[in-house]
Amino acid sequence: MSFLEKIRKNTWLIFLFISISLIFFILDPNILMKFITKNSTIIGKVNGDNIFSKEYLDYFQFLKRFRENEADHYLKNDAWKLLVHEKVLNQQAKKLGIQSTKKDFWKAIENQSIYSKIIDFQDEKGKMDMEKFRLYLKNLEKSSSNLTPQIEAEKNIWYYEKNNIPKRILAKKYVEMLMYGLNTSFMEAQLNYRDKNLFSIIDYVFIPYSEIEKKYYKIKSHEIYDYINKNKFLYKKENLRNLSFVFFRSYPSLDDEKNMDIEIKKLFNKFKFSNYNSTIVSNQSEKPFDENFYLKKNLPIVLQHFVEKQNKVGSMFGPIKDNNIYIMAKLTGKKMVYNSVLLSHILISHKEAIRYSNNRSKKKAKKIAKMIYDIVVKNPDKFNSLIMEKSDDFIKKNKGNLGWIKYEEQNESFKGSFDFFSSKNKKGTIGFTETKFGYHIIRIDEIKDIKPTYQLAIIIKTLNPSKKTEEILYQKVVQFMKENKNSDLNTFINNARKKRYETIFLKEIKNYQWNINDLNTELDKEIINWSYEQNRKEGDINIFSTSNKDYIIVFLSKIQNKGFPIEEIKNNLIPFLIKKKMDHYISNVIKNKHRNLEKIASHFSKKIKKSYKINFYQSMIEGYKEPKVIGYTFSSKLHETSKPILGEKGLFFIRPLKRFNISKKPSYFYPEIESLNGDLRKHVLEKLGNVLIEKSEIKDYRKNI
Repeated sequence: MSFLEKIRKNTWLIFLFISISLIFFILDPNILMKFITKNSTIIGKVNGDNIFSKEYLDYFQFLKRFRENEADHYLKNDAWKLLVHEKVLNQQAKKLGIQSTKKDFWKAIENQSIYSKIIDFQDEKGKMDMEKFRLYLKNLEKSSSNLTPQIEAEKNIWYYEKNNIPKRILAKKYVEMLMYGLNTSFMEAQLNYRDKNLFSIIDYVFIPYSEIEKKYYKIKSHEIYDYINKNKFLYKKENLRNLSFVFFRSYPSLDDEKNMDIEIKKLFNKFKFSNYNSTIVSNQSEKPFDENFYLKKNLPIVLQHFVEKQNKVGSMFGPIKDNNIYIMAKLTGKKMVYNSVLLSHILISHKEAIRYSNNRSKKKAKKIAKMIYDIVVKNPDKFNSLIMEKSDDFIKKNKGNLGWIKYEEQNESFKGSFDFFSSKNKKGTIGFTETKFGYHIIRIDEIKDIKPTYQLAIIIKTLNPSKKTEEILYQKVVQFMKENKNSDLNTFINNARKKRYETIFLKEIKNYQWNINDLNTELDKEIINWSYEQNRKEGDINIFSTSNKDYIIVFLSKIQNKGFPIEEIKNNLIPFLIKKKMDHYISNVIKNKHRNLEKIASHFSKKIKKSYKINFYQSMIEGYKEPKVIGYTFSSKLHETSKPILGEKGLFFIRPLKRFNISKKPSYFYPEIESLNGDLRKHVLEKLGNVLIEKSEIKDYRKNI
């Protein structure tokens, strides 16, 4: 049985499973041994459990397939995070005694594995036939004596699934256990809906804390330290590192650019006269071939101008160069479509569809839909009556009207085999299609605004530095390290700036961080782990190389194993100390019975911001969330100036003018409950993940692979 041939139609399956497996059959024995050794390399540990390079590479390949527009270093960083989370969740599941049974395993094979998508393993209802699959495995095991590249690849795919499914089951069970009973109540949904629609109009005066401290109530350093010393129990000690960075960016040389220009010209001529456009794009471009047709206005500006002047199929655009990116394009298709169509439909749902309203099988639904389609094709006048009698759509009270749909706004979930935008269609055309909602009999009620659409094969190539250019850059890095090996921090940074290298000075780093602000590379966690190694000492310097061959020299200037994070405490403490001084001042100057917003504004030399509309749900004022201030606006008496309100970013005085509610009472709150449930579970999982990661012992050895 040619299993590989069956899944070649599913490109994502090929990318994820086959591309790795086939390597074993195109390498010579010496290279093969190196590959096997590399895949067995331990690249990290989570609480003592090993993470192997093969696990990491498999995750990376998976993410790359679905997030093509993102840089590799981001995907590698996310692959690492996913692996760490998987390990931590599995460890917690095992501690609680959660187990993966054989029944769980075969159920996952049936519903979630690669094999459930293969037609040869499905029954007539489209569900996986486990008897067929078990027979396939039996035959696969028997074929050990006759190993061919194809059979070996199939075995590798089976071993991959066999090893990974139990881990996914454990993590899923653990999360489901935590989420059980974690739901939003009907009352919470009502309150959330009310808050979204509740508004207040206010006048207010705002004085930022920075201005208050500078102009009115200067908080002296000794006051901060006196308060800290008296209240040490309030402040946790923290483990911190201070790092500084020098960057050596990898840029192509003039020779690199000349060589690339020659290569691009050759590729352009080959592309121009070829009939295999998608193949060339797939082999040469950094972006895959896009078979969709687009309206002119939805194309990039430069391509809009191109199709205005060159709208004959086969016309060439470019090549053009933008920074280090070369772009060329070929017009490979053109067709006329209706930009707007007015549609009605009859929906026949089934239990496998989204939002199904009955328990009929998919096979039965298709049979009913085909019967209705045959009827309305022969007798279109029966379409409206059959909507009311047969349609499972909740909008049938509108006679199945889907409204006007524009070509560029068409929903992916509603795309099917019937192209209702085609210029070949006429008013009254009836079509049959299937979507994830079920089977649809669609009628075109109106058509307008016929326009051309264009399909373009686009090649994008980036100019990268050559090996020679990379070697020259590396020599600069080595030379700089040699000259500054024993320098202090200021000398180190100043010498870098004299040579006009990019620098980042003094970043405070915490051990459990994933990223370093302003750095944001795939090496962030590796650098953090390096700075927290036991043998580290102040003044240590190290070189790190990114995936795009940039170099980063890191200087460890301070190790704070235990101590107060003074800056953080200061930021939180200053508003509190200001309030104490403010309270004393206000009690003497701004008497409660004489509170007046105009006098307060005059005293602080501020303008009153008038008739400002705020919402309880968003709690935004002055560009920041100010829940305390917003709370006062809905609880204070109308037309009276409030007491001073200590907000997140400064001092507020408010005067509520009006409150109103724009809500229309819905008949149910199900969408609100689902939205809140999603936010709640996401929040809980994020908190859980952060806590588990923070409490775990994680070692990252990726720099060794």
